[in-house]
Amino acid sequence: MNIKDLIDMYVATKNEREELSAKVKEKTEKLTQLESDIMKLMSDAGITKAASDKVSCTMRMSKHPAIDDWNQFYGYVAETGQFELLHKRLSSTAFRERWEAGEVIPGTSVSEVWELTVVRRK
Repeated sequence: MNIKDLIDMYVATKNEREELSAKVKEKTEKLTQLESDIMKLMSDAGITKAASDKVSCTMRMSKHPAIDDWNQFYGYVAETGQFELLHKRLSSTAFRERWEAGEVIPGTSVSEVWELTVVRRK
């Protein structure tokens, strides 16, 4: 197989993936709406459990974290050393900007990775 054939296969596969992604997005939106409808009906009925012949559903309240003041939060994390409250991931953009400006960030390194860019012709 030559490069042209591989490129064409790449584009065809990418197109298929985009079609599938659109379908996934549509189904995700439908599921979100159905979930909302189910929970509204359960709430209106004053129940937290419901079932069909195929599945059972339980509705419960859960708590999700939100940051209201990032400076205060970061101060708390730094002061207490509770870094497990944060995800362990670098921001590639911020890191790259500092690295390119010559800033050395302790405990980090850079690895080079080849990437392929494919641009559709119009």
